[in-house]
Amino acid sequence: MRSRLVVGLLVTLACTVPLTACSTVEGLAHDALRSSDGSNGTETAPCPRDDVPAPEQADPTPEQTPAPTLDPAVASQVGTALRQVRALPSVAEATQTTTNTPSSTPDPTCSTRWVTANHFASRFTVTMDPEATPAEAGAVPTTMATELAWTGVSLTLTVPADEGQIASTVHYEGTFDQQIPTSTSTAVAQGLATLAATPHVTGLEASIPYTMRVDYGSLVIGVDSEDQGVLDRVRAVIDTTAFADTTLHGSFGNGAKP
Repeated sequence: MRSRLVVGLLVTLACTVPLTACSTVEGLAHDALRSSDGSNGTETAPCPRDDVPAPEQADPTPEQTPAPTLDPAVASQVGTALRQVRALPSVAEATQTTTNTPSSTPDPTCSTRWVTANHFASRFTVTMDPEATPAEAGAVPTTMATELAWTGVSLTLTVPADEGQIASTVHYEGTFDQQIPTSTSTAVAQGLATLAATPHVTGLEASIPYTMRVDYGSLVIGVDSEDQGVLDRVRAVIDTTAFADTTLHGSFGNGAKP
């Protein structure tokens, strides 16, 4: 019986407005900066008096500071991505949660005005059927890249341990401003599946950088022996996968590229 495949996706969106929620991701936050006094965005809001307290000191009413919300268009795309993943073959379960982490800084153009940035993040969790193939697993990041074309998207895909294989995890870091070819995502999933079933391998975690260059990512791999013969045999297996030229860590030391 193969393990259940778990995928986590993190979508990070940042918007900036003065002391109010940001209801957009691309561009509309700048209009909000110009219209924090309720104008139509064509005039710059005047600086408040110097006795106006900072955000942490103020006690605004709900009318003064509306709760920040994810832009409706972005929320719709997140929902679409979730539906698309649920429709993929061998996906048993898919959920997502959205969080916001606000932060406030002084406005450089106005010493008495504070700017609040809302950082939204959506994390997807997908559980595959135990019989899911590397091609079916690879379809998840490829589908996500089609629906969520933002650099703030990060994906974590985990295959738990099962009989004959150890657990493996791969992180896609900021890669979602581009299409992810099915051939690439499938090769990554196949490589991890191969290494997870390799004798003496005890730990497995890969990272794919924003460039989608697997060779400039990293592979942390644990081996239960320091015997050079065992390490050589594991290295030979690595060389047959998409991680042949990837930076190695763990039992193989720090092989970071310059």
